[in-house]
Amino acid sequence: MTRQGLLAVLLLPLCGCLVRASTYEAEVARAQRLSEKLELRELDIREFERRIQELEKTEETLRLERGSLTEERLALHNELEDLREGNEALREEVARERKVRRSREAEIEELSGTYRSLVEQLEGELESGKLEIHRLRGRLQVRALDQILFDSGSARIKRQGEEVLSKLATQLKSLPGHQIRVEGHTDNAPIATGRYPSNWELSVARAARVVRFMVEQGLDPGKLSAAGFGSHQPIAENGTPAGRSRNRRIEIVLVPDRAD
Repeated sequence: MTRQGLLAVLLLPLCGCLVRASTYEAEVARAQRLSEKLELRELDIREFERRIQELEKTEETLRLERGSLTEERLALHNELEDLREGNEALREEVARERKVRRSREAEIEELSGTYRSLVEQLEGELESGKLEIHRLRGRLQVRALDQILFDSGSARIKRQGEEVLSKLATQLKSLPGHQIRVEGHTDNAPIATGRYPSNWELSVARAARVVRFMVEQGLDPGKLSAAGFGSHQPIAENGTPAGRSRNRRIEIVLVPDRAD
């Protein structure tokens, strides 16, 4: 065998080994690249899964928030309707209050005019202290001491008292829309007669007699009432003659028909 042939024989196995090693290394490199690519893919997949989970959480949160917002919107809508109804009711109440206020203002003006007229007509009696006129919370009160109206222990109106009541009746007839309450009061000195066993009976009889006189002067009987309080609503001390004199009185109270 020639030297060249022997060398070829000897190199043949070595060349075969070199080819297989090169192929192996190429395969290893390829596998490495595939592994790295696979790892990157897996990282991408995990990232996608993470993002999917976040999106699912976000979707659930949004769904809950949407439900909450729907409930809140419904609550706000109901509250708005309640406010509208409340505003409407408030407007109606304000309108009623304005109407009542205008009516009360008219009543006050009317009472003021009557008050001025009474003061002018009864100036002498007012100056002497036998008669008093008061305006109290939309009411007009005329207070007459018994000495100008009655003798002691009597329910018969004196001539001077009739003149005063006649002037008063003329003014009251021009004031519609009111009830007229006549109240009888006495001091605490006991009385016991065949006709009036106590101050109760005397105070009631005097109030009733004044009512009857007012009707005779042309006042509407349906607007008049009488009450007797005896000695139980004094306006002064009963320990002095002056105090007892003030307590013996007739009070004529004008009460508006719409009074509370």
